[in-house]
Amino acid sequence: MSANAAWPPSGRQWIWLAIGLVAIVAAFALDDTVSGAFYLPVHGPAWEVARGLSKYGDWPPILVAGLAVVVALSVGRKSATGHLLLLILVAGLLTGLASTLIRSTTGRTRPTAPAPQGFYGPRYQGKWIIGKYDFGSFPSGHTATWAGLAGAAWFRRRSWGTGFLLAGVAVAWSRMALGCHHFSDVTASLVWGFIVGPWMVNRLEPAVAALWRKAGLPPA
Repeated sequence: MSANAAWPPSGRQWIWLAIGLVAIVAAFALDDTVSGAFYLPVHGPAWEVARGLSKYGDWPPILVAGLAVVVALSVGRKSATGHLLLLILVAGLLTGLASTLIRSTTGRTRPTAPAPQGFYGPRYQGKWIIGKYDFGSFPSGHTATWAGLAGAAWFRRRSWGTGFLLAGVAVAWSRMALGCHHFSDVTASLVWGFIVGPWMVNRLEPAVAALWRKAGLPPA
């Protein structure tokens, strides 16, 4: 399996990076308007859909479902496809994990948090707030994971990348609809995933290939 996404970025990729940074800045300016438009305070049908997307779009269900598909593909003699999916799955989940670690230090308030809106870092009012839900808004771990999957898949299997991206947009909507994240949170996560996902998949490819061989399965 050959990597089609080089690192460090080419000139064109630097342009896309600049566009992504501009999008994040613009998202902060539009936070109140866009986040308010998507928020669903009433427990109606749309809210239930958002809750389902948010619940099953988190990393534990993604990991379980992804590994189940990898095993099924391997048993069904589609080892190359299973190998590729495992590589993309690991890259996407690690991209999401990295965003979660960042989120633990930014201390941004959730839209529904009782504290005044802002970035407080790891401490607030003399107390550590790392891991506190109300201060874990930026960036969105859900969205970063799906964006990482999309970014990791895009240069290897374009149809997979498109599917992961559409799922990520749906999950990002659900996070805003439930009042869990601001528009800028999910925008930053999308940009993060598109940048880190391809880099991560390239760096992890040798390790995943070695693991695959140890399991006695033919590489992709």
